[in-house]
Amino acid sequence: MQEKEKKSIDRFGTVLLAGKILLSSGAEIYRAEETMHRLAKTMHIEDMDAYVMNRGIFATAKVPEEGIETRIVSVPDKEMDIEKIEEVNELSRTVCSGALNIENLLLSLRKIADKNSYSLYGRLSSYFLGAAGFSYAIGTSVRDSFCAGVVGSLIGLFSLYARDHIKSRVLGTILGSILTALLSNLLIVLGLGRELSFIILGVMMDLVPGVAFVNSVREFSQNNFATGGTLLISALLTCVSMASGVALVEMLVPGMHLISTAISDISRISNTVLLLRSLAAGIGTVGFAIMVHVRKRHFLVCGELGAVTWFVYIFILKLQYNEVIAVFVSGFLAVLASRIFAVFRKCPATVFLMTSLIPLLPGISLYRAIYYFFMGNTETALHFAKICSYTAFTIAVSIAIVQQIPRNWKILK
Repeated sequence: MQEKEKKSIDRFGTVLLAGKILLSSGAEIYRAEETMHRLAKTMHIEDMDAYVMNRGIFATAKVPEEGIETRIVSVPDKEMDIEKIEEVNELSRTVCSGALNIENLLLSLRKIADKNSYSLYGRLSSYFLGAAGFSYAIGTSVRDSFCAGVVGSLIGLFSLYARDHIKSRVLGTILGSILTALLSNLLIVLGLGRELSFIILGVMMDLVPGVAFVNSVREFSQNNFATGGTLLISALLTCVSMASGVALVEMLVPGMHLISTAISDISRISNTVLLLRSLAAGIGTVGFAIMVHVRKRHFLVCGELGAVTWFVYIFILKLQYNEVIAVFVSGFLAVLASRIFAVFRKCPATVFLMTSLIPLLPGISLYRAIYYFFMGNTETALHFAKICSYTAFTIAVSIAIVQQIPRNWKILK
């Protein structure tokens, strides 16, 4: 009876299901490949060869009692879900240690795939914390950061509606940015907010394609140029959509104008204010962690890494205003710390890498470059395009350097 049950289990399909869940949840290409190969070896699947991209898996292998099989698996385009990545990673370790059989592995994978961890409260809190935290971090007042949080929460509600009713992500992003600009203007007109630009920029941190940027940089550093290019184009289109919506509202609403400085009066920031803004960046990072479904046990570490990353970045800018050095040092420390915490907390480095780099991501710079280009301010557009370019390059270098550290940490001891 047991032999018949084993024969009925699709071993190759189980391996590919694990890879599909990882990719659809935002995992790196190499992680999906390594996980599938480890599971295939445990299931005695021989000569497995797979070509993996962010939207598909092409694999062939010699399956026991079945012979050589070739399959193509389409990977759906879903939102980032780090909890699923961690769960599949734990399952892989358990199976490879012999503590879980194939039948229970398949059931567990199906349960993870069908899991829906989205909730209205979680969505609202993540957008509020993200918008309010980062708005205050870049230099606005508590009053305006609260306004950014309110608008961010409303945008979170809209994103839930858009996810189920608007098939085009580009259209959803344009409508979301239009709504952001209109609601921010409304709060200014009502006298609740003061600095329109900081309110909008805070909310845009919720919309900026941070996941696509981090993943594209990681894939480029792993020489996965096809996937990295695809993700980079996706991020670019998202930023174009964001800028299009805000530019359209500015053309229609008189008196609306965004200032060109991203962080106000860096040289005049006192140590106390720097500390408060860093804590706000940490809160914003926790908001993003909730948005991408990081487990609650990691929230404190994610917040600490986000706060320290922003503190180091602003502190170096305050000393000599060298953007490249500031991004490199803070980015390198964030990537290295993510690697260390991943080892000690026994979880994928993605958990901390994805969140700790959020304050540094060039998405806002790219959005502003496109925005000012639309508004005819070529000089300012080129300025932000330059910032975006060397920020992305510097982060890529930081990730590449840390990746050279052997995964077997015993070598370092």
